[in-house]
Amino acid sequence: MTTLLASIAEQNVGPAPGIDDDVEPDAQWKEDLRMRIERGLQSMVDKVRQDRDLGLRGLREGTYEHEAVMRSYRASMDRVRRIAEEQFSQELKIARFERSLEQGKEVE
Repeated sequence: MTTLLASIAEQNVGPAPGIDDDVEPDAQWKEDLRMRIERGLQSMVDKVRQDRDLGLRGLREGTYEHEAVMRSYRASMDRVRRIAEEQFSQELKIARFERSLEQGKEVE
């Protein structure tokens, strides 16, 4: 499986400024979320790779056509990564918000 999101340790995803530690999900929660997002996007990754492999058939490395297929592949993978990162960020914000509400904290 492709790693779309850097590991939680690599991201160093700690509480956002102004977020109390007690509403911050732990590292295991974040890792589970990362894995769930990656599983959900795996079909997109598979399609991008399949398109790359089909596009490269019969092309010699170093040719303009080969490079064009690889540029398209990298751009597509970057888009999938951005989707994964955005989804992670949004779900983390929601979890923080819900935990704040549960604890009766003032929420903006």
